[in-house]
Amino acid sequence: MHYHHQNRVRRLVLAATIAVGLGVIGVTINDLLQPTAVPEKAAPTTVVAKSKPATTKTAVKQPLPTVVTNQAIDRYMTKLNFSGTILVVQNNQVMIRKGYGLRDRQKNLPNEVTTPYYIGSAQKAIIATAILQLQDAGKLKVDAPISTYLPNFPNGHTIKLRNLLTHTSGIIGHAETNDAITPAELVKDIEKQGIRAQPGQWRYLDSNYTVLAYLVEKISGQQLLPYLEKHIFQPAGMDSSGSYKTFNQVANHSIGYKIKNGQYTTPELPDLSQLFGCGNLFMTVDDMYRFDRALMTDKLISKAARKDMLTAGSSSTYGMGFYVNPASYSNHGILSGWNIINNFSRSGNTTIVIMSNVQNGVKSYGKVASDIYGLLAQSPTQQTKPATVSRQ
Repeated sequence: MHYHHQNRVRRLVLAATIAVGLGVIGVTINDLLQPTAVPEKAAPTTVVAKSKPATTKTAVKQPLPTVVTNQAIDRYMTKLNFSGTILVVQNNQVMIRKGYGLRDRQKNLPNEVTTPYYIGSAQKAIIATAILQLQDAGKLKVDAPISTYLPNFPNGHTIKLRNLLTHTSGIIGHAETNDAITPAELVKDIEKQGIRAQPGQWRYLDSNYTVLAYLVEKISGQQLLPYLEKHIFQPAGMDSSGSYKTFNQVANHSIGYKIKNGQYTTPELPDLSQLFGCGNLFMTVDDMYRFDRALMTDKLISKAARKDMLTAGSSSTYGMGFYVNPASYSNHGILSGWNIINNFSRSGNTTIVIMSNVQNGVKSYGKVASDIYGLLAQSPTQQTKPATVSRQ
């Protein structure tokens, strides 16, 4: 079974002209970038434009509050009957950070700003970052043949790591099942399946990134999650991300749904060991933003590596973990019950992160992101003092 999006996604996010209006009210980014503890039962607090922020004397860290400074985006998401959490940041200020709908329909529990979601194929950008970090450290070369690192890989003298990163490897790949499996077993099966074509033609395939994630382990000498925690999550300030093994232990985790015949159903998930490196991580919208920000401010990889990552590797417009759109970069992830999009402008001044726990509740999050860019462009310049968030 495949739970990733197909190549139609690349056409969904053709962002409108990006407005960069000055003086917009919002929440300072220093607050957003600081790690925050997730309480067991976080009661959402709303901060609306022109409202005085709430303060607290307790030494316990408080959850990031809901923020709505762009009312047009709030109305738009409400009209969509959106279920999930959205974060939009423009010019270092939060335009909206809000949860909508229910994270648990059986218990009638709401989605919150700190609710985590599975990110599906958006994980590929994190794996691409790890590979480029290892290249920056001189431990591998993306233009080296895969046989340099995996001697038994089919067509390994021709296929380069770059081909795996850009989905142009030509391999057949692993057919996902419901059984538990190890990374080594996954790669062994990928090798066994062989190739379908010579490298060069774009074909979106989870197995490309499974092999890359395995290489991160092999070359770094660390298991994947500890590597990501040390070299990506911690430098970026991401404190609410993890793997499928601990997702249900997070107090306010979301339950994934799919609408079928007008009813909300809970789809069956495969054993997520099957999605090693390509779809079994979770995070919050704030952590996704922190990753984007760290990537664009050279905290994770070099400028040269980032330029390579954000350059289309084929006519598909896919680079390394991101699609390269006319005005933005984006990736998208679908897992049974969850649907997310991560989009930021070429300048890095505008970021849109949308995470939903209803897989098919909205037809196209690419269109939603494009519409939000349009709403930002229409927003008049605000002169009100920005609202700030207490992070004691």
